[in-house]
Amino acid sequence: MTVLERPLSGLPPEALALLGDLGRQAGTILEYGAGGSTVELADLGEGRLFSVETSAAWAAELRAWFAAHPTRRSVVVHHVDVGPVGRWGFPLGHAAWDRFHHYPTSVWDRHDFVHPDLVVIDGRFRLACFLTTALRIERPVTVLWDDYRDRREYHAAERYARPTKMAGRTALFRLEPQILRPSDLSWVLDAFTRPR
Repeated sequence: MTVLERPLSGLPPEALALLGDLGRQAGTILEYGAGGSTVELADLGEGRLFSVETSAAWAAELRAWFAAHPTRRSVVVHHVDVGPVGRWGFPLGHAAWDRFHHYPTSVWDRHDFVHPDLVVIDGRFRLACFLTTALRIERPVTVLWDDYRDRREYHAAERYARPTKMAGRTALFRLEPQILRPSDLSWVLDAFTRPR
């Protein structure tokens, strides 16, 4: 396998600056959606980085990148099989819908997983990733959610927390541990079927 060139982040400059500030302060980072931001975060100091990805090929390329370009921060690229995927790791159908819930949740169940200080949401199943974080954390965390501003379907997350800051299209949350309200069960389960 040929090692790819350094992946570039697709985050706008104001979000990339905020990511840098937050990443330098975080010991452990959980990132949903691997790519250029994974490389940026890995270069920001010591600690651990868990990056969740749906594309097996892209996950392998990133692992090869980090093998060829070691960083002080330990990086785990966690691939989740949600069936065949297309551009940006988007599932090509719902044939594997029964595995969709593994994308936001399975990394939390790894034997080597460490509670995050920072969670970056920039991949698939974004609302489910936010809800999983809210329900799995044991202490407050910072969440950086890209593409939040203009995608109204994401704003349903405000049932549990509101952004404390915006950096262009990217929202910053200070998320406290949550308990699922019984009346939200159907809505939460539905979020795990939506790859956007």
